[in-house]
Amino acid sequence: MPRIAHTAAALALSALTLTACSSATQATTLKTDHVASVPEGGGSEEPLLDFMELSLKLTADCPPLDDSKSDKALGPSDVPTVPQASTSKPPGEPGDQLPLPGDPPATDDPAPPMPDGNLLEPVTLTKPENCYADKFGAHVRTALKDTGESAAEVRTALNRAGYPDELIVDMKPESGSPRVRIDLREWDTRVALQVVHHSTGGPDVERFGAQPTAPLKDVRYIPEG
Repeated sequence: MPRIAHTAAALALSALTLTACSSATQATTLKTDHVASVPEGGGSEEPLLDFMELSLKLTADCPPLDDSKSDKALGPSDVPTVPQASTSKPPGEPGDQLPLPGDPPATDDPAPPMPDGNLLEPVTLTKPENCYADKFGAHVRTALKDTGESAAEVRTALNRAGYPDELIVDMKPESGSPRVRIDLREWDTRVALQVVHHSTGGPDVERFGAQPTAPLKDVRYIPEG
């Protein structure tokens, strides 16, 4: 997702900055140590980077999402083929001009919109994605334990647990209970969570799949089972 490219670039920039500042004063060193030791969701200046670290910790035991994260060695079949330019010459004598295709007929009708391929339909998650979703689902349930009933309290609890505002999507309440979606479509996953926090009984956390480019707020949700 573009977001993962942004956070990865920020991570690389942070590493370069720390290297360049290795000879800074003691006060600067103490400040850097303090920022690095801030607990997850504790007001860090880089909440998305903190979330990436949280994601790696929570999903460390899950199967790899693709072959690029396994120990499989790449072979000749993994190298993409590149089409070669044709070496055949066009018919005719040198200097002959090939006929050009005719211009398309003029029309005032607008071009039909490209089909979105059911972009807003939920997708079936793979086994690694289900593991990923379950790890985060358990983490969210723990984070919302004993949380108040308001939407603001739910968001604050999620922020404190390490979920940046950029990943939390406010939804219409369900029977008066706050409802949000959490966008976990990082690391090439299609995982999202729907969270409904009831005043009694705690939160209901359900996983579902969404296309990487789909607006999460509008994706259809079909309850499991």
